[in-house]
Amino acid sequence: MTRRHVLSLIGLGAATAAVPSLTGCSSDQGTAPTVTGAPTGTARRGGTVRLAFAGAGAAESLDPTVGTSPCDLARYSVVFDTLFLFADGEAEPALATAAEVDTRAKRCTLTLRQGVTWHDGTPFTAADVVHTLKYRSSPDRVSPSELSAYFDLAAAEAGDDHTVVVPTLRPAGDPATLFAGAGIYVIKAGTSSFAANSVTGTGPYRLTAFKAGVETRLERFDGYWDGSGHADKIVLLSVDDAQARVNAVRDGQADYASDISFTTAKAGAPGTGLQIRDAGKNLRTTYGFVLNVTRPLPSDPRVRQAIKLGIDRKALVEAVFLGYGEPANDLFGAGAQYYLDDVPVPERDTARAKRLLKEAGATGKPFVVRTAEYETGLNSSAELFVEQLRGLGLDASLVKVSTTEGYEPSGMKACDAISFPLGPVSLALTYTRSAAFETLAFPDKELTDAVATAVSTTSETARADAWTRAQRVMADRGNWIAWGRGDVLSLAKATLTGIENRESPKYPWLGKVGFTA
Repeated sequence: MTRRHVLSLIGLGAATAAVPSLTGCSSDQGTAPTVTGAPTGTARRGGTVRLAFAGAGAAESLDPTVGTSPCDLARYSVVFDTLFLFADGEAEPALATAAEVDTRAKRCTLTLRQGVTWHDGTPFTAADVVHTLKYRSSPDRVSPSELSAYFDLAAAEAGDDHTVVVPTLRPAGDPATLFAGAGIYVIKAGTSSFAANSVTGTGPYRLTAFKAGVETRLERFDGYWDGSGHADKIVLLSVDDAQARVNAVRDGQADYASDISFTTAKAGAPGTGLQIRDAGKNLRTTYGFVLNVTRPLPSDPRVRQAIKLGIDRKALVEAVFLGYGEPANDLFGAGAQYYLDDVPVPERDTARAKRLLKEAGATGKPFVVRTAEYETGLNSSAELFVEQLRGLGLDASLVKVSTTEGYEPSGMKACDAISFPLGPVSLALTYTRSAAFETLAFPDKELTDAVATAVSTTSETARADAWTRAQRVMADRGNWIAWGRGDVLSLAKATLTGIENRESPKYPWLGKVGFTA
């Protein structure tokens, strides 16, 4: 498991707009109104839509196994298709219509959608999926797929033109969710390079031009299997700075700016005919810290409980989200299927927290917090978190690093807590991928058994019960300090519609984007 796995888990989405000091900052002045989602009117046919996303500069790639920035992922999702996708927190068919494991749990059979064509007019077949799985699992990849823990991807074979058989390495009771969470974009058989003049996909738009870190140009593919799009052309602008994305919309250079800051939203729409939009409560990003239980203090359950009880979540929410969020209950995955809604937000009890730290011999001991600005406000929240820990009696200090260093294993290993944001990705992805990193994992037998059951069982009732048990462990004694959930905000022209949030609102699906007027 690599740093890229962490970045793809959190959806990257680094926003680099300046964040004001937390001193004296609150939401008392109220928030500017937002519109949830996009207009419901049907988009008219034609036109060019320009959308600005956070990018990765020269590191952007047309290879869908490489990029992790929102601009990369927005591009991949309209040029290529996945086998399964997430919608409303659940796996739904895309290029595959079914994934079934045999009774002995020895193999998984993928049933593929018929009538799909590539942008060059050739038919989509099982050979393309077999090639994709072998390509994705190759050790030559920057980041081989975590599906290799469950399936022998390199041994995948075509049953016929519309079925693929993949041997299993361990029980997988809900393979569709595992495939959806892995985000494997299907590439054409024989593809080994991704030049701008040769890239072909099965998605609703085809690539016509690409310049890393600058822009991507796309044209509608009228042969798309799920109905052709509305806009004639889409232009994706790669703009790292959040304020620059806002300025692009304000100045008419773009129609949409993804992932704007809370400070910008609070100031209101910067022009007539523009809207500040939120993606809805079920798509909020959970902000928190993961305690590194390989270190002495976080390994003590009394220290973990003291931090859960002692932090001021309300102060963090008010200072960071500026009214666009709410306190959280130490669980990641809000909005995902099986998420446990009935776990309350812990009531603050600083007196008990201090007693627990004293009992653990932790009072006055060093406690290092590591942070990088993967989300607007993460660094500021870490500053306030450190102040609160000091107030409880810990000798807390802060290590700020760049987003290129944030999840480097050696740096994480030297810290007691690591800032961590996560959207509503599937619980299977949240729990299995985080467990693969020693510094993020929580080695607890009850948790491990519950997650193993949730992933392997074919019983819906048993799966729901297992995820309930896993989440109660994490809320009760786990190493997550998830303190708040913040809105994912964007700026758009009021007539822009068709923005569809699937995996993450930071890189929405644009296959039906267009203008109502």
